[in-house]
Amino acid sequence: MKLLFLGNSHTFVHYVPARVKAFCESHGQPVEAVMLTHPGMGLDWHLKQSQTYFNLIYGSYDGVVLQHNAHPFPGKESLLTAGKQLAALTPSSTKLYLYMTWSEKTNPEGQTAMTEAYEALAEETGAVLCPVGRVWWQVAKAHPSEELYFSDGEHSSLLGASLSAAVIGRALLGLEITTEVCYADAKELEKLPLDSRMIDLVLRNGKLDMA
Repeated sequence: MKLLFLGNSHTFVHYVPARVKAFCESHGQPVEAVMLTHPGMGLDWHLKQSQTYFNLIYGSYDGVVLQHNAHPFPGKESLLTAGKQLAALTPSSTKLYLYMTWSEKTNPEGQTAMTEAYEALAEETGAVLCPVGRVWWQVAKAHPSEELYFSDGEHSSLLGASLSAAVIGRALLGLEITTEVCYADAKELEKLPLDSRMIDLVLRNGKLDMA
């Protein structure tokens, strides 16, 4: 399975695509993952990039995973407008997946608007929903001692990124998506070693940085 991930830091922090690859391969499905991301940018930004068009039209992907701005979430119309334009660019042979993100740690009530927007885009485009944000809050409630957030209260911790990958992987493979199975998968994916040469999100002198 050849996958393209389009998104921002909520895709590249702790390398969600690498964890999705590991999850799928542990279930017997080989994955080739390609990632096009940029910090703070949404799907509307990706629509202005030549590499987006080239990859969608000529990349021969089996699936593309879309992830929009999250903090702050720009609203339903922003997601629908950009998402439908990207869906129109996506060949019929490429399946569309929507990576629903999570609201800020101090803004749990914000998840409702985000969830409804992703659900609406899935309905309008026929895309498969990867309900990370919904499962995120369920896991947070069921396992209050676990930390899903990075220190900024917006990005994911290692466990949070692993949970994202578990939900996406299960959606890709058509497997059951429940709070406890995704949590168990995330605890396993949390152990995944990555190449030490890869850069990742760090807190340096009180500010977010990449190192």
